[in-house]
Amino acid sequence: MTKLSFIESEARRNLGRMPAQKLEALQRNLIALCEKHWSDIRGPEPAGLARALWTVNPHCADLIVDLYGNFDPGFSDTVGHLQPTKVLAALVLAEIERGDAEGARLAHEAMMLFESPQAREIHVESVRSRLRGARLEREGRHKHKHEHHDAFFKTLSLISRQTGRCDLQAMVVAVEYLAAIQARPEAIAGDPEVMRIFEFLQDTGLVFQEIEEGRIHYAVRGVLKKPVSRKRLEDMLAQIRGGP
Repeated sequence: MTKLSFIESEARRNLGRMPAQKLEALQRNLIALCEKHWSDIRGPEPAGLARALWTVNPHCADLIVDLYGNFDPGFSDTVGHLQPTKVLAALVLAEIERGDAEGARLAHEAMMLFESPQAREIHVESVRSRLRGARLEREGRHKHKHEHHDAFFKTLSLISRQTGRCDLQAMVVAVEYLAAIQARPEAIAGDPEVMRIFEFLQDTGLVFQEIEEGRIHYAVRGVLKKPVSRKRLEDMLAQIRGGP
């Protein structure tokens, strides 16, 4: 995983000599814009697992990319004629300052992709589809891609495909919800999204137990496995988002 020190230096190189006061104002405005944008696009409060994730904001990197792809007038007013790569570089530094390593890495990834028009277009479409819950025709590709992974990784991949979320906090919330549901399966009636995940968990024999001190405890077919740390979970999610 790319070190934050390198990510920070890349962002500062991209920003050049932007005055500190201007940078701070831009960062405040971007974060406020992201908060408003999520409240606008997430729709009415749903039920079940979707409701649990409804309360968790996606990372600002995805929301900024969505605003850009939507030609949002509020975004244009906020950034003016500033290049999108510089906007994302400012977001990288803001996320580092807020202590959100995953958010900083996502913003850095977007910043690098935006340097290529083709990569930018693909990334924008991917993010916008995911945020709006669109199901792309990619099921077979993802299954094949992750076939060599263990049951835990495959479950994360399925949760991501079903929910459109692949950020750390959303996944933690999803696992907490599923751990509770596994204890009372009658609660999943009428929720096809959760039913599909639940059936997969039954097929693999994976049981989520609890999240304690940031570690996910689970068992597979009655055998306790090594708890998954926050760092390991973040690594797996990075792979699911598009890594090898």
